[in-house]
Amino acid sequence: GPGPGPGPGPGPGPGPSPSPSSLPSPSASSIATLYNPSFQLLSTSGVCRTDDQNKGNFDELWGKSYPECHDLCLFSRGCTGFEYAVKGKASRCKLFKGPILSTLPVGGARCYKKASKTELGPHKKRL
Repeated sequence: GPGPGPGPGPGPGPGPSPSPSSLPSPSASSIATLYNPSFQLLSTSGVCRTDDQNKGNFDELWGKSYPECHDLCLFSRGCTGFEYAVKGKASRCKLFKGPILSTLPVGGARCYKKASKTELGPHKKRL
């Protein structure tokens, strides 16, 4: 039979390459994610714990990215903090609804507690 036909022709010539100045610098964005005043990193290798009797006080979502998990808690009024864990190729996001009291050492999981407005603001209100 006939052999393979002619391969792909010459591709498009070198177009205008984007100037480096138009690209966002990676250092600025990585600093923003590291320093987030809305959340307090409680544990870099641990899961969040509310009280032991109330084990179901969170929403568990699989396949979310870290920014998605972060924003879901940030914009959810009842969310007290979130936990993000990666197991193999699966990622798990837990949005907590009760006060996070402690953390339990578990590799691959990180626990973030939402900082209260008083902790964030320059002046604390007295009740």
